[in-house]
Amino acid sequence: MDIKQIYKSVIDKRDVWDYYNSGIKAPVFTDYKDCSRFIMEYIRCSEKNDTELYRNIKNLEENSPQRLSHIVSTFFLGLWLFHNSRTCFVKRAIIEKLKNLRCFHNNDQNEIERQLTFVWFMASLFHDLGYPAEESKNGEDLPCCDIPYINSIPKFYCDVYKAYYCYREKKEHGIYAGLNFDESMCAIRKQKVRNADEILSWREDLEDLYHYVAWVILAHNIWMVKDDDIHRENAEGYRKAKLDELILSVHGNGNNIDYKFAFEDYPLFTFFCLVDTVEPLKSSCLLSDIDIQLKKGKIIVKSNDSVYIRKIAGLNDWLVPILNEGNVITINLNEI
Repeated sequence: MDIKQIYKSVIDKRDVWDYYNSGIKAPVFTDYKDCSRFIMEYIRCSEKNDTELYRNIKNLEENSPQRLSHIVSTFFLGLWLFHNSRTCFVKRAIIEKLKNLRCFHNNDQNEIERQLTFVWFMASLFHDLGYPAEESKNGEDLPCCDIPYINSIPKFYCDVYKAYYCYREKKEHGIYAGLNFDESMCAIRKQKVRNADEILSWREDLEDLYHYVAWVILAHNIWMVKDDDIHRENAEGYRKAKLDELILSVHGNGNNIDYKFAFEDYPLFTFFCLVDTVEPLKSSCLLSDIDIQLKKGKIIVKSNDSVYIRKIAGLNDWLVPILNEGNVITINLNEI
């Protein structure tokens, strides 16, 4: 399906994406100012706009406008995959993990499925709002907070993210945004719960969900490196920085990689990393040249944009085996 048709198919089902039933106008994906408008209005509907990350949206308009289109596109592309019958097992796996959170203990399957839009909204619309920190001249110190570990990502990320942030010279948007998101969401909840007139829910157990999403945001851009002849120098640099957990062992002719985690254990995180990579507007504006098909648990991407195709092919280096046939990339979701 043409990527523009994918966007339209989701937009036409307002109940899928307008979680707050706000009547918010759908975005124009290639218009970064309209994407900025959409992100701000959606976050305001959630009453989560009193944050540094929200204020960063205007900064992105000026310095990284294409990033805003990418954020909105990630939100809608993920929802399309959630609600497609050919990939429904992805949604089921994520819901099964969400059931373990306190805030969902008393919810049935249908209610958690409805809340999945809320979860995806937070992960996708906030995930790149830390970019001003990454693009600052001297980097930024991390917020002075620690996120309680919730089992949304592999535990080793908790042990290495601070060292990785130093390795990146304090310029890494995911880590900065994840910590900032968690600190801000918990502070807003505590403030809102004191107001008896609040319409939205601000229960204490929602903090577990904030932690869950925050870890996904924090870890999504921490790069791994293969320990092979091509990447040997980078691997040595990781060892010196005590980032051994991010080094992938390679066997045979370089085709067999010991991936660090599996979809079944961390479905939201794995799925988010996949969508964040497949989403086209981060690296391409040629939407008419992008076709995405779903067949029996496989995502098949066709494009003549070599930069975009090369980016997707990079999934093979750290997340999931892919089949690369020139301008066609096949991702088997059953193998992630």
